[in-house]
Amino acid sequence: MGALKSTDYNGVVEGGIVDEIFFQIPEILHIHEEFLESLTQRCTNWDVKFTVGDLFVEAFTKQQVIDTYTAFINNWKCAKDATKIATQAKPAFARFLEHMSREHKGKLALDALLIMPVQRIPRYELLLKELLKHTTVDHPDHHLLVQAQKEVHDLAVKINRVEREAFQLEQMQARVKEIENHIEGVVDLCVPERAFIRHDVVTIPGGLGTKKERCLFLFSDVLLITSIKRKSTAMRKPSATPTSSPSQSPFSVLDSNKYKLLTKFSIDSMEIAKSNDVSLKRAMRDIATLEEDIHILNQIKDLVGKLSSHHQALEDVVRDLTNGVSKQMLEKQNNDYSLISLEMTITTQERVENLTIQFTSPERRAVWSAAFSEAKQRLGRKLPPELKKAMPIRKTRAGLQFTCAAATLGCNQQGMREVWVCNSDGYVGQVCVLSLMPEPTVMSCNGVCNARILTIASIPAACTLVSEKSRWKAPAVDNAAGVSIEVEEVEEEAGEEAGNNGNIQLDSESSDDDDDETESADEGKEERKRGSSIPREEDDMDNKQPTMWLGTEDGCIHVYNCNDNIRTKKNKIKIQHSAAIQCIIYMDNRVFVSIANGEVHIYKKGPEGGWNTSEPDKINMGSSSAPVSIMLAVAGKLWCGCQNLVHVLNTGTLQVETTFVVSTDTGRFVLCMVTSGLGVWITVTPSAVIRLFHATSYEPIFDVNVAPTVAKILSAATDDIIKQHKSACLRVTALLACKDLLWIGTSAGVILTLPLPHLTSSTLHVDDIPSVTGLPHGHTGHVRFLTCVEMNPGIPMDPAGFGKYSFRSSKNKESSNGRRASTSASTASKLLVISGGDGYEDFSTSGLGEQAGHDDSTNHLLLWNV
Repeated sequence: MGALKSTDYNGVVEGGIVDEIFFQIPEILHIHEEFLESLTQRCTNWDVKFTVGDLFVEAFTKQQVIDTYTAFINNWKCAKDATKIATQAKPAFARFLEHMSREHKGKLALDALLIMPVQRIPRYELLLKELLKHTTVDHPDHHLLVQAQKEVHDLAVKINRVEREAFQLEQMQARVKEIENHIEGVVDLCVPERAFIRHDVVTIPGGLGTKKERCLFLFSDVLLITSIKRKSTAMRKPSATPTSSPSQSPFSVLDSNKYKLLTKFSIDSMEIAKSNDVSLKRAMRDIATLEEDIHILNQIKDLVGKLSSHHQALEDVVRDLTNGVSKQMLEKQNNDYSLISLEMTITTQERVENLTIQFTSPERRAVWSAAFSEAKQRLGRKLPPELKKAMPIRKTRAGLQFTCAAATLGCNQQGMREVWVCNSDGYVGQVCVLSLMPEPTVMSCNGVCNARILTIASIPAACTLVSEKSRWKAPAVDNAAGVSIEVEEVEEEAGEEAGNNGNIQLDSESSDDDDDETESADEGKEERKRGSSIPREEDDMDNKQPTMWLGTEDGCIHVYNCNDNIRTKKNKIKIQHSAAIQCIIYMDNRVFVSIANGEVHIYKKGPEGGWNTSEPDKINMGSSSAPVSIMLAVAGKLWCGCQNLVHVLNTGTLQVETTFVVSTDTGRFVLCMVTSGLGVWITVTPSAVIRLFHATSYEPIFDVNVAPTVAKILSAATDDIIKQHKSACLRVTALLACKDLLWIGTSAGVILTLPLPHLTSSTLHVDDIPSVTGLPHGHTGHVRFLTCVEMNPGIPMDPAGFGKYSFRSSKNKESSNGRRASTSASTASKLLVISGGDGYEDFSTSGLGEQAGHDDSTNHLLLWNV
């Protein structure tokens, strides 16, 4: 490492690659050099009563040692890959490694040397065993050596476990990658933490009584449904071809078939319908009764055989009866669809759908159902959020405050999304662009208008070349607040199988051979690429780029391309309205905009591509005194918060289907709305209470008051006067639903989380109300917004992946917004939750240090790993 960084070998390989190859090696060397130094000092002027066991204990029980070795092992594969790539790309580096290997006394190559730090710890354990053999029990060092042996053994076990887990992860990623290569239309399936569980060949009923053979690929966080086509060169296999699991290689089966992606669903969005339980229990009860009858008949047969008198006729009757009951039970097992069918409920912001899956046997149904349920439970066992960084955003004008934020749908040059954060002081609207690579950094901060920016939304391209069948058509995973954007680039087509499975597109044809195949391998690869991104024929084809819509207090909507440099480019479109823009949301290939005069304007795609901004549809949903303050897509409907009410709008007919009351106090208005599954969380202002409503029945489920948790956190970190002031005016200011957690921002600056409960279509109440947990880091003043962005680099824009959302909320007429961006990576993606607010506060300390209050007036972004 030192030689490669010296001037003698300057240019052989980049310094960053050297650091990656030798990651943590200097730290490990330092650990052992310190141990050697302490051992050398002890051995100098050695006395027979001296001890060395304590030196082992002191050196190898530090958390730093465990963390260093863990990081080294987790990076070991990356180091090997970096070495391989650098060797192929840099002949001088290859010659250098060859020379160093010859010079090494053991003639070992770099790969062999890189594993040696891991082998050092077990050798220490062997050394301690030898020392114990030659140390009497009454020697002062004996019990220290015993303790040292135990500690070193425990360390070796931990290192072995980490090494084993790293190897298993490497194997799993290779497995997932190979599966990705077998399925046409799949891209970016291999992401960190995603594990393959099994695949099954099933039948899915379609329209007009048709049934089609499909293949289910179940992963730890996502389910893929593909068509299956027999290769003409392969031996035909029955539909019950083997179910695959991590312990069984599925590739021999996969090689004999061709698969094409039809759709994918996040496991978070899927549930096994409760109706299955009733019919299944009835069928199982009938089978159990027949089994009991067979058992009794067998007992009768045994008793008849013990008769001394002639009993042939009785034997014949019992045998015929037994055969009849057995036949009846067999028919029941084979023909009762409740034993082999599984009803799945899929909940998205757009709608609630049912999917019927028929397995080849009750056993396969039971095994798949158990695997699905276990995968869903594991998704809920997540580590608590970890603060990654607190970023101060210096004000270029006095009085600037955050108002809203949203992540772009497009990617920058590093393949990462950017986050646009809006500031306003009432006179100027400013946008700060936050780049996430290589480290979160504010790239620019520029004024874009002379008014307060109230809302921002990421809008997919108005025109796309993505075909319906080549894209990943996936429902949302989590929902969040404010405004939600469905990332879907083409009009939905009625599928052949819509009769039984709603709007789930499973209409791709499949056949028993591939004689009709017309695509070349290159064409297949190109189609796979098209399925994951929004292609552009030319860079200047603006209509094929996602955009950012900024709504202002003076009634303007400023439209920018996602990849525009706002420092040098003006807005692409400017739309003037008669009143302030309250909220912007993308849904059903349209953009809904709520205006402060009570109107909702609906923008559609123009015939030539792009958005028709001159002739929007208009509907009256409120008034100038009670406008629509927030909108949210919920189960195919548009929920509109209007004063203390929620109007549920049918986006097809543009008619209000129902209206329900959120608060009996007409002086309050709906401030925040987020949705997750069949639950919708709503809060009104000013209030510290969050209400959970059912997405389809509109019934209230339960309320959560965050005031006690906030008061507890403030008691430990602030003085009584500040606590009393913040508690007196406490209200919820921002919400975000992400990764099975509801994130709650408050006016006190405290950020809270709450586990999202599971609701079914029949849920009326929740017995076990989840508890609210406060995070140790927050803001000194109001939490102005909460948003999140996926952190997987190198993933292109994908208009049909899974969604993550953002929301901002402030006071009075400042509205809310949100967005749903998507990539092919779903819940396995690394997510970054971002809160924006006034100042930064560490609530785990008393706040009485020298720096207390130093940054209270500075806007801060807090970035959390989840």
